Amino acid sequence: MTFRTAKKRRLAVLSVALALALSACTSTPTIVRNTATEVDVRYDGIVNGIDDAKQMAEKTCAARGKTARLRRVSDQGLGQHYGYFECVSTTGLN
Repeated sequence: MTFRTAKKRRLAVLSVALALALSACTSTPTIVRNTATEVDVRYDGIVNGIDDAKQMAEKTCAARGKTARLRRVSDQGLGQHYGYFECVSTTGLN
């Protein structure tokens, strides 16, 4: 194998690896856990922030007639931010 062919092959492998890595990161907030009382949302922290995650949680909780209340946030690295929300009654009663 010539040097030029090996270089092209390495470049192709790196391109595919980069494409796969980027496709694993999503720019849209994603619900990773959804129960009757809680919603956990992953967001990238670059394109989307905690406000975008809250909007996603609000929509999910609203389907149950509740509103989302942020409990905590977690930063687990590049593109791995999480918002943990409770779905609470809008009237104060469960």
